[in-house]
Formats: sequence, C-alpha cells, structure tokens
Amino acid sequence: MKKSIVIILVVMLISSCTFQTNTNLMDLVLVKETKLVTIYVKKTDQDINEMVDNISSEFENQSKGLNDMFQVSPPQKATIHIYTDKEQFRQMIGRDTEGTYDVSDNIIKVYTPSDLSRIDVRNEYTFQIIHEYVHAIIQQLNKEVGNIKWLDEGTAYYASKQLETEIKNKKYVNISVPDLSDILNSQAYFDEAGGQAYYFSGLIVQFIYEKYGEAKFNKIIREPEKMETILNRSIEDLYIEWKNYVNYLYE
Repeated sequence: MKKSIVIILVVMLISSCTFQTNTNLMDLVLVKETKLVTIYVKKTDQDINEMVDNISSEFENQSKGLNDMFQVSPPQKATIHIYTDKEQFRQMIGRDTEGTYDVSDNIIKVYTPSDLSRIDVRNEYTFQIIHEYVHAIIQQLNKEVGNIKWLDEGTAYYASKQLETEIKNKKYVNISVPDLSDILNSQAYFDEAGGQAYYFSGLIVQFIYEKYGEAKFNKIIREPEKMETILNRSIEDLYIEWKNYVNYLYE
C-alpha cells in the first residue's frame, strides 16, 4: 500500500513538472529567425520589436567570430528565450540571475528589458546574451570546464568583450589581484568577490590567449587538466607571469 502511494506521488510530481514546462513553452512566441539564431519572447503587451532587432543583430555580428575563435561549427542554430519581466524570469529559473545557458535543452534563457534605447542598457544585455552563448560553446566542447569557475566564467567574460569594457572603465584598477589559492578555489572566490571575480578571471584568460595563442587556448578548453603541459609552465609560474601582466596593464 505504501509503495503504491509513493508511486502515485512520484507520477503526480512528474506530471506537475511536465505541465509547468509545457505551460512555459506555450507562453513563448517565435519572434525572429535567422540563419544563426531563433528567438522566442515570453508573451507581453510591450513593444519588443526594436529590442529583438538589436539582440538579433548583435548576435549575428558576434557569433561567427566566436565560432571561429573556439574552432567550432555548431550543428544547429542557437535558440534564445527572452523574458521582459525580471521577477517572472527569476521565478521560472528558480534563482537570482538574469541569464543562463540551460544545458538540459541547449537553450539560452535571459531577462532582457523591452526598452534598450539607452546605450549602456543595450550594451549590458547584449553582452549578457553573447556571454551565455560562449557558455553554450564551452559546454558542448567540454562540460567539465563548468566546474572550473575561473576558466568558465573568465572565458565568457573575455570572449563576450565585457572585460574590454571593464578595462576601459578602470573600475578595478586599485584592487589587488587575488591570491593563487583564491583562483584555484574559484567557486568560493566568486561567491565572495562577485563582479571582480569575473574581471580577474577574464584577465587570466586574456593573458593566456594573448601570450600563448589561440591554438593552446583551445587545447586548454578541451583538456583543462593538461594546462601545465600545454603551456609548459607550472601553475605557480603561470600565476607570477599573470600578476606581472596585470601590473603592466595598470601602468
């Protein structure tokens, strides 16, 4: 009897989750499809045409360069789900975020305001979608990179050009670089440091990409456990080189 009750409850739970997923999908409307991307937007009464055009155009402009950078040829076009209500998006995702790449269904899911008329707002949310697209590429190349926070987030921050903007803004110029132990324990470092963790992780990736080249960078993405062999450097020596690189940038 107890076993039967447990089975019934499990079936009800699965049915509820399936219903919720289907309901979410039914509320999404296909608004744009190009050779590279398909964009859906959660049903809304807001005017979204200009926002969608901006997102689509920026994605078209940057995605090919990113595919070349990571030496990949995606087998299918990217899919993006956009929500214009922030609280609604967070409830759907189940955590406090404005964007994610969902590896379970290979979909980029983001909150994006309908009004992107201000250049700073437009840059922030187009950066975000490109950032998540980089995560999508990385996850398809090697899912284990997701467990190496500095490499995963640093690569997305660098490749999406968010780092380039931060360097120009000089927001973190007076902040000391993190210790090697922070970088190696990067999940805790990100939890504590927030935005600056993205910045310094992006600087590590930029340093590796600029000093050691695209080919070795791509080998690291595919086999991060072999990084010391690929670069012919110990982690300790690489860290010292990187610190000197950051200090040079600040001069």
